[in-house]
Amino acid sequence: MNGREKLEAAIHHKDCGKIAFDLGATKATGINASLLYHLRRLYGRDEPVKIYDTYQMLGLVDEKDAQMFGLDILGIWSDMTVFGYRNNRWKSWTTPDGVPALIGENACITQKNNNLYMHPKGDPDARPSGCMPLEGGLYFDYLTRQDEYDEDDLNALEDYKEQLEVMTIDDETLEFYRSQADYYHETTDCGIVLNAEYGNMGAQTMLNGGYAKITPGIRDFAEFLMAHSLFPEYIEDIYEAWTKLCIRNLKLLHQAVGDKAQAVFLCGTDFGTQSSEIMSKTMFRDLYVPYFKRINGWVHENTNWKTLYHSCGSLVNILDDMVDCGIDCLNPVQTSAKSMDPQFLKQNYGDKLTFWGAGVDGQTTMAQGNPDDVEREMREKIKVLGKGGGFVFSIVHNLQRDYEIDNVRRVFDVLKEYR
Repeated sequence: MNGREKLEAAIHHKDCGKIAFDLGATKATGINASLLYHLRRLYGRDEPVKIYDTYQMLGLVDEKDAQMFGLDILGIWSDMTVFGYRNNRWKSWTTPDGVPALIGENACITQKNNNLYMHPKGDPDARPSGCMPLEGGLYFDYLTRQDEYDEDDLNALEDYKEQLEVMTIDDETLEFYRSQADYYHETTDCGIVLNAEYGNMGAQTMLNGGYAKITPGIRDFAEFLMAHSLFPEYIEDIYEAWTKLCIRNLKLLHQAVGDKAQAVFLCGTDFGTQSSEIMSKTMFRDLYVPYFKRINGWVHENTNWKTLYHSCGSLVNILDDMVDCGIDCLNPVQTSAKSMDPQFLKQNYGDKLTFWGAGVDGQTTMAQGNPDDVEREMREKIKVLGKGGGFVFSIVHNLQRDYEIDNVRRVFDVLKEYR
């Protein structure tokens, strides 16, 4: 079976006796650009890595990497980045740890007080929306740009107007998606994931608006969560506009990509912590489920795609609602979080959700263990979650820069048996 067939089997809960492997097809199953560079050199490919997501410093995994590492799935992306510049043309850039890389030609990075700052839309005069410390920094963390606001004069549509405009797919972006889908579909046998995170309600990407020059209204994460109780109408107005935009974009994307993609990555909002959900079941049901239902409903009624959502943390108390609102695939399946036991998840949700991730824990085993620890956990997870289909192997979240390269190589080696 090829990668495309294995992905199809996994997302339709068919046990084909093989495991589909994803590393780099989404922004939650990706690989740090520096680590990708060193891995490529180890496998005989010496060239700069394209950093398509400077927020998380993720390297673009392409068809050559898929062939080298034994990957089954590739992602197709928007040319618009989370900092408002396009990835349609590239320029040379050296990462703070000295790795040769390529970033979008219009990315605007300045340096001050031992920090690198990213400015939205490539405008050096705009207030920076991202920051990376030169010493020990791993990412361009979002900067919260919240000014004073009048509680009695909140206007969601005005506050998020610029962001909604930037997120509206134009012809250039649509052609960017189309060309990637055509190329991968015609030249590889990999499964394809359409990355269309236009349903990112409540995510940091939405709140901080790194791609907008101005960010009026409520932007601080803690205050935004409190606004769920204090100003629910404000939240609902934002999510209503977000939902309409998401469906509008999905209609265009389906015309451009069609059945060349098997799954669509729609949302990366985290609803869990290490020990519990971020909000109550009732709040999730009231403020998120209705909008997710509409988005997923459109996908299921009009396409053959399966919907893929990311949420870290413990989710056990809202999993039924996630299923109810039409989520097909769940990532990263953080089995180290409270109550996220693989046996429990497989027994109770294995016929409802495709578990996309969970292959080996990123916080503990990949970061602190040795290759034997990695292999042991991989085999345990595959035995439980791979039974009967409904499982796509990936690391629990992105591969980080400081992971031991031997741990990563062991992942590739072990998966050869299951692929």
